Amino acid sequence: SLGTVLKEAVVSTQSTGEFKGKYGAVQVPRPEDTASAGIAAMEASFKTEMSEYVAGAEERISHFEATLAALAAEKPLKDMTVSEYLADKPDLCAKIEADIETRKL
Repeated sequence: SLGTVLKEAVVSTQSTGEFKGKYGAVQVPRPEDTASAGIAAMEASFKTEMSEYVAGAEERISHFEATLAALAAEKPLKDMTVSEYLADKPDLCAKIEADIETRKL
């Protein structure tokens, strides 16, 4: 072991023993832990926030997937008439009709 090697390498075992005794008597004061509770609270808050975010993200993903499926189920734009396109978009239809009314001569 390292201790054995050092004892053999040191000529004066008395000074080694003296140093070892003094070194063993040294006590390093440890600061009081005042941050762990705050860090744990922040971690718990973050975990709650992230689980809510993930749940919301999953909800948004399912909404986007439903919208995408609805778009995929529609007739291709190249095969649609303007009336067919506007049939399920009453807000857009109303806006177009209002624009037409304001441009009449």
